[in-house]
Amino acid sequence: MANTLQLTDKIAVVLDLGTTRIRSVAAVLDDNNKVSQIIATEEVDSKGVKHGRVENYLVLAGVLKPMFNKLSNRVYNKFKAAIGDSFIGNTVEIKSVYIALGGKGILGKEQKEAYRLNNQFVDVPVVQKIEEDIRKRVENDKEIILDMINQGYNVDDDIKMEAVGCRASNVEGRFCVVTAEKEIKEDIEKTLSSINIQLAGYSLLPFALADIMLSDADKEVGATLIDLGASSTSIAIYRDNVRRHVRVLPFGSKLITKDIKKVCGLTTEAAEKVKKNIGCAYPEGLKENVIVTVAGTDVKIQSVELASIIEARLEELMSYLLGEMNKVSALTSSKKIILTGRGSRLDKVCDKFTNEFGLDTELGKIKDVCYEKYSPYFTSLDSINGNTDKTARKMNDFAACLGVLESCALDSCVFVGRKGAADVKTGKKAEGNEKKGGGFIAKITNLFTAVGDTATDIIEGSVKKTEVK
Repeated sequence: MANTLQLTDKIAVVLDLGTTRIRSVAAVLDDNNKVSQIIATEEVDSKGVKHGRVENYLVLAGVLKPMFNKLSNRVYNKFKAAIGDSFIGNTVEIKSVYIALGGKGILGKEQKEAYRLNNQFVDVPVVQKIEEDIRKRVENDKEIILDMINQGYNVDDDIKMEAVGCRASNVEGRFCVVTAEKEIKEDIEKTLSSINIQLAGYSLLPFALADIMLSDADKEVGATLIDLGASSTSIAIYRDNVRRHVRVLPFGSKLITKDIKKVCGLTTEAAEKVKKNIGCAYPEGLKENVIVTVAGTDVKIQSVELASIIEARLEELMSYLLGEMNKVSALTSSKKIILTGRGSRLDKVCDKFTNEFGLDTELGKIKDVCYEKYSPYFTSLDSINGNTDKTARKMNDFAACLGVLESCALDSCVFVGRKGAADVKTGKKAEGNEKKGGGFIAKITNLFTAVGDTATDIIEGSVKKTEVK
């Protein structure tokens, strides 16, 4: 696949800031700015992130910079393999990234606004006024609106997804207004700018996961996707092909590990291994009660006791999820629950959710159309070497990144050009060491660091202008 690369190819880069692992993907875009192939991935242990949010931007920047350098090198090597030694004089630099935006505090708020008409046609200004009034009511100094999701308009007691063009005496707009603390986005932008990278755009993490895991049929008949992360849990609810609700809660499966550590007197590492290897979501799910001695200690644990510890914390988490589902009547409108994330690996966790919520529950996997599209890259990795089970697991690890590739309006994030390229105005070669504040290369660099300005790509000695989001 690498042999199809050309110098003119546009490449999008996606970043997922997980609490346990940070992952990034570089993908080639076609003429319609849709992903044609993945050409590189990179992942590292997470630092400076907690509850899906930036905890320390300097620590996080120290992790991201070398990770992006490695990703750039991988992309460079792909170009070199495709084009040959003639590419050696070129450079590849990541200038912006798309992000799977998560973090505690992201909340969907159900909002309504009515507008009275005199048996007239609803026009665009009426709809805009409804949205504007809702926005003014919700906005405040501490929160920003990330998205306003149309839930339908009540046009004289008749629900319609589009109201413009309908005759009505009264029209009521219904929206799921997604808000978050301003710091969530600001801290990410601060971290990226410290390593000279811009935020190109974002997709909300719960919806990004849903776009890669839920089929169109799931979204139509009703489905709830729950991401049981390490330190945060997110929920995205769909019905009639509409995003009905979203919430990110500030706790995850690490709390279970802490409980095991405290009750059993283990280290965090040992508690995590015990949970992973012999943990069960509830005692009744066990076939038999066994006693296990933890390696390197004299601690003996009964599997029934361990399952009871896990169940207690899991039920607390489920009570919060139940509250979110009840806000949009998801228990009656959803046909299934899809679980993903680190906590979904617990033995019998799907059975526990089915018993508690009364809905069929299954583990999330990349939907077929996306699996066919993205699996060739992951299957070709040396660590996988054609193993389909390993391919599926690896793709699930990168599900947030793949979901952003599916859900965002993408543009090129990577600078690909010649070192010392010719100045298109003078025809002279740019000097290798430009003086501070001047020179063609310096001007280009300044353009790239100004958010919202026009960036200039040097591609084979020519200038191509694109818009930096």
